[in-house]
Amino acid sequence: MEYLIKSALAATEIAPSSGPSGELFSAGEKAPMAALAPSLAHRAEAGSRGAPDEGAALAPAFVILAESAADMQAREALLDRAMGPKRRKKSSEKLRRGRRPSEGLAFVARDPSGAVVGTVRLWDVMLGEGGPAALLLGPLAVEPGLKSGGIGSALMRHAIAEASRLGHSAILLVGDAPYYGRFGFSADRTGSLAMPGPYERHRLLALELKEGVLDGAKGTIKAAGRRVKALDFVA
Repeated sequence: MEYLIKSALAATEIAPSSGPSGELFSAGEKAPMAALAPSLAHRAEAGSRGAPDEGAALAPAFVILAESAADMQAREALLDRAMGPKRRKKSSEKLRRGRRPSEGLAFVARDPSGAVVGTVRLWDVMLGEGGPAALLLGPLAVEPGLKSGGIGSALMRHAIAEASRLGHSAILLVGDAPYYGRFGFSADRTGSLAMPGPYERHRLLALELKEGVLDGAKGTIKAAGRRVKALDFVA
């Protein structure tokens, strides 16, 4: 399904019940899964707080689509511009290396010319030895010159809604709580979990898509996704 992102001058429209605000909920607050389902028409939010939507530029109209093999080169170039070469050294990369994104959960945002201006992927993981299955979100990146138009927010909402629709139970990520808290992520349920490498504990955040799934979750997060084959495209 394509999501047409209209003007960057108005607040994001997610669902009729979500109101005019571009934020789904305040930091650490959970919302019902119904509130995450995006409407067919979105409006990009101007002036969102925090990366990757921070800045003063306004985004043009854009669409969110499933990532394809043809997007690999453009996606990698975008990640290099947005995150720099050190992105490959992050602990989350250890959970992605040699794996494919979770089925149906890799998306790009395109501008009217067809250029890739945003990207997000989700990956299958296990929470500790024999623990519950979950998703790891990342990287989320937006073209550096278009960071105020709500592209990152739209990608987040779309990714969460699709993960919920496909029956997944929880999403984890490593990021800034002030930004990701608007989508319901917090560190409240991750104190007994760890990444497989250096990371800042307060930045390990989670969102339950099914209530109670993180109860008792502990241990090191492990990769559980489909392995890369010779002709697969992954970063």
